[in-house]
Amino acid sequence: MTVVNQPEFGQRLRQLRLERGIKQTELAGGPVSASYISRLEMGNRLPSPAALSYLADKLGVPSEALTTCAPSKGAEAGPGGVGAGGADDPHSARSLLLAEAATALRDGDTARVIELLEPQLDRAEAAAPFGWHWHLLWTLAEAYGRRQELPARVRVLRTMLDTSAIWPDAAAVRAGILADLSADERALGHLPAALEAGEQAVAAARGAGAPEQARALMAVAAAETELGAVRLADKRVPELLALADATTPRTAAQIYWTCAGVRSRQGRAEESDRLMLKALAILDSRDDLLAWARLRMAASALRLRSGRTDDVRGWIKEARRAVDLVGGPGQSAALLSLTAWLLWIERDYRAAIAAADQAEETGLLAFHDGLRNRLLRSRCLLRIGSEAEARTQMRSVAMQAEDSGYLDLATEAWKSLASALDGAQTEGDRRIGAPRGGNLTGETDMTPLEGALLDATRLDETQWAGTPLDGPRPSAREGVVRGVNGSGGSGRRPEGPAARD
Repeated sequence: MTVVNQPEFGQRLRQLRLERGIKQTELAGGPVSASYISRLEMGNRLPSPAALSYLADKLGVPSEALTTCAPSKGAEAGPGGVGAGGADDPHSARSLLLAEAATALRDGDTARVIELLEPQLDRAEAAAPFGWHWHLLWTLAEAYGRRQELPARVRVLRTMLDTSAIWPDAAAVRAGILADLSADERALGHLPAALEAGEQAVAAARGAGAPEQARALMAVAAAETELGAVRLADKRVPELLALADATTPRTAAQIYWTCAGVRSRQGRAEESDRLMLKALAILDSRDDLLAWARLRMAASALRLRSGRTDDVRGWIKEARRAVDLVGGPGQSAALLSLTAWLLWIERDYRAAIAAADQAEETGLLAFHDGLRNRLLRSRCLLRIGSEAEARTQMRSVAMQAEDSGYLDLATEAWKSLASALDGAQTEGDRRIGAPRGGNLTGETDMTPLEGALLDATRLDETQWAGTPLDGPRPSAREGVVRGVNGSGGSGRRPEGPAARD
């Protein structure tokens, strides 16, 4: 039986390919694609027996030439000596380190992975072989991702991006890194950076395979949707759907999920639901249990967004079982937030507040999800009579969302605040006959912005009871936006393509 070790196999494959002056695209064929060869050379994959046989034949060498590295100087030093791979052999020490980190990652001990590899980053750049350094970066990024430590993961991904610049024929790999980077920046609330990385991913994926193109398009469409540039995201949908049949079930399910999100933001709830159900049907839990769970969480969010609760409780229950087996604390936090959303629609406000608080306390919600979770909590507070705390939290969410470029969510939060202020003012009028926006002496406790919001729209607070956070907007939306922009709100549009939407 042939034993294949990475990153040694990838280093040897690249060496033999370059010696023959062959590009990855020229070597591709049969059971391997150019992007697959890139991943092999970078140490991210192990070759299948069919791929190993094909590559050996194409390169004109026996399979053993790919699975056996050339001996280093001093190889005859004898057992335990430097050349024999003893403890003083840098190559041997590096291989042992990566092997231990890979075992820890497989066992779920991500803290151990970080402990082993993080100190190696600086010295690896200066002295280590390229393949070993790349494999270290990939393993470290995976560990940070599983722990939901996104700032650290973004740092490692950007290092991978810089490192890949010296690697020939690495466009497909760069597209994948950029797509991951876009998703992480979006989760952190860095929308301009997410959009930039997504657009770069699309450019890098041109000429690559369908999976790479799909990942890039999904990344940029998600960033555009979050920025409110839904018309731009809509243009990606036909291209994405055309790629679905040429990808794996997991990628196809992600495509339908992404397109469902765009359609939901357009208010096309039926089409969104149809696409999401197609995503659920195409992926089997045995293929990827965590992706299967995340699809159920996404389907629940889209149903709740349209004001429907059918199937949602069952999907959340199924997702929770899967997350308990293979997920992490980040997925558990997202499930708590979804549960709070469901309880809000069911008008169990105190239970919704408790679930939202648990989700918030983890500190692991994505930036947008965290804002939405706090907005939901503030609406529940309003329903149980905690008006002052509710208004304070609504104001905070609205300002954070606007400053970060989430204009749809900012509008939603400003409307909730205007509704709360209007409800409080109406109650005050009934009790003491106070002037609009003030007390008996005519003095107001509202900020100028809040006063403008109240002048822009007189929303009945009951319009919001039990409605989804991102559901159909009341007709006063444009008035609220004009009130925000005309009274001290930033009124900023995001730079770049989103500004033209």
